Amino acid sequence: MYILSSDFDGTLTQHGTVSGKDKAAIAAWRKAGNLFGVNTGRGYCGIKAELERHQVDFDFLICNNGGLIYENEAKPVEQKTADGVVLPSLVSLILESGGFHAAIGRIEINREAGYWISKNMDRKSGPEFTQILIDDLNEITYFTQLSTQYEKEEQANKCTQQINELFGDNVTAFQNGVCIDIVPVGVNKATGLLRYMHLKQVPKENVLVIGDNFNDLDMILEFNGFSVNSGRPEVITKARKSFDSIAGLIGEYI
Repeated sequence: MYILSSDFDGTLTQHGTVSGKDKAAIAAWRKAGNLFGVNTGRGYCGIKAELERHQVDFDFLICNNGGLIYENEAKPVEQKTADGVVLPSLVSLILESGGFHAAIGRIEINREAGYWISKNMDRKSGPEFTQILIDDLNEITYFTQLSTQYEKEEQANKCTQQINELFGDNVTAFQNGVCIDIVPVGVNKATGLLRYMHLKQVPKENVLVIGDNFNDLDMILEFNGFSVNSGRPEVITKARKSFDSIAGLIGEYI
């Protein structure tokens, strides 16, 4: 049995959709007795809804850049959290440096909860988020991920470096274009997949990964993995091989 772990945005999806060819390849992969899952920076509810919308079947989900592991359940197999004590200073840095918002996610009594704060409170959050004020941050004792977005990649890159320098004992920031995902220190897509691999008792040589962006590098390097041809040049050069799509990778193994 093999495990295939794929990034979602820009890897499983191309131009915002999942091709019929990729869906057929995933179905054949699973029919052969292998496991397929998505390893993403998105939260559980968001990625599950996307996969249902695109009609993609899966065996597992690794969400929040490795912080949450699911097996077709609304209850996580595992959750990694960061201490909420850093939130007031962290969110202030984000908003003052041009971040549009701070979206804070965590699991509360086996359900996904989200909190949203923005410098411009007219900026609307998704329905899964409760809009709060900066003074309310002291009441959030832990979180699984904090996400934000900037107008330009240069801004996101600068803030990512600042977060890792100032808050590196507690969290790690990953840049993904104009977006930043902030997770508990020591958590990344590779650590989440390593944990799932051990849970399923699958040897490392039987784990395949594919991605396209900076937050995929940890798992690509850890598993000598693959990229898509449309990925970041810095990611493609680190990958063992690149493919047009997931179907190309699957075609080499079944």
